[in-house]
Amino acid sequence: MLPRLFVDEMASAGDAIWVGGEDGHHFSRVLRASLGEALVVCGPGGPFFAEVAEVRPGEICVRLRERAPSHEPKRSFVLVQGLAKGEKMDVIVQKSTEVGAAGIVVFEGERSVVRLSGEAKVAQKLARWRKIAREAAMQSQRDVVPFVAWAPALDAALAALEARGIRLALVLDEEEKATGFLSAIRDGALDGGAAIVVGPEGGLSPAERALARGDARCRTVTLGPRILRTETAGLVALAIALAETGDMGG
Repeated sequence: MLPRLFVDEMASAGDAIWVGGEDGHHFSRVLRASLGEALVVCGPGGPFFAEVAEVRPGEICVRLRERAPSHEPKRSFVLVQGLAKGEKMDVIVQKSTEVGAAGIVVFEGERSVVRLSGEAKVAQKLARWRKIAREAAMQSQRDVVPFVAWAPALDAALAALEARGIRLALVLDEEEKATGFLSAIRDGALDGGAAIVVGPEGGLSPAERALARGDARCRTVTLGPRILRTETAGLVALAIALAETGDMGG
């Protein structure tokens, strides 16, 4: 398994790219990268096989070779997660990245136990979650780092999804009995991707549930008779969705 490196600039085969900052330090100082060492570079141009062309203290130069096979799902599934307490959000971001989420939108649910007050606190949490997503993407051999965004409420999260072209949100609802998650995946129009909405520890509030049931973008669905914790439900749903669309299980 080759180490993976993410860059922000558009690139093509034959290009040489200097990488500094935290990644440059990690490869040059921690991993002690050597000339000619093979790796995979991921960026807007796609994943490329590459080799280390030069090493300096705190930075490396990589030269891109041929394209590498893509590891990304064919369908995009975004996790819309109600803000959870403690380290649960860190675990949710990490594991959903590993499983294959295209992005994570965290919203402050009416029943969220914790609150993020003020822009500084939100920015601090977003920086942490994005760092976790980046590290998890490297470890799990992703081609892209999932986006991580914040919404102050469920309706704002739905608006953020539509701005990204996602017009189907499958809302996990413990009160739903008629429509199963798997049947909704099979029946849904997934060309533009879909979102999976999970409430916080206390679940969705009556107002949030009513919002979901009255919104044309949403379908309330059930994962079955057992009640899953907030940190479990989204990962199970992601795995089911990706398996059903051919991106898990081989």
